[in-house]
Amino acid sequence: MLTEREHDALVQWYSQKEILDETKRLIRAKAWERLEEHLHMRCLFALSRHSELPDFMRDDDGGPLFPTNLNPGNDLEKWQDGIEVAWEVVEKELSLTHDEVHRRIAAEQKVDWETFIKRAEERRKSRTP
Repeated sequence: MLTEREHDALVQWYSQKEILDETKRLIRAKAWERLEEHLHMRCLFALSRHSELPDFMRDDDGGPLFPTNLNPGNDLEKWQDGIEVAWEVVEKELSLTHDEVHRRIAAEQKVDWETFIKRAEERRKSRTP
């Protein structure tokens, strides 16, 4: 569970112009899986560069607010809470929910599967006399 300070820091983190610009670009490109990768992983890499963290990502002693860098291998629960904040920001700023992204990914996968089956059937028919 995130503290209020951690939550607010993550809202500010995910609201940074560079992060939102890349998020918008991926949404425009309909690159749903890359969007998830961006929010769930790539945006968090910078948290491991402790010396470069902005003040709002530091604790009262100047250390990192997230010493485990929101790495799911170190603290899965904290990472999951952080990801929820990312999607809160995306929904608020860009009117897109994580559920909607999941629906879009599922729809693309369904079309891909149907196309695969159709092609396999066409190949099978072309081989039979």
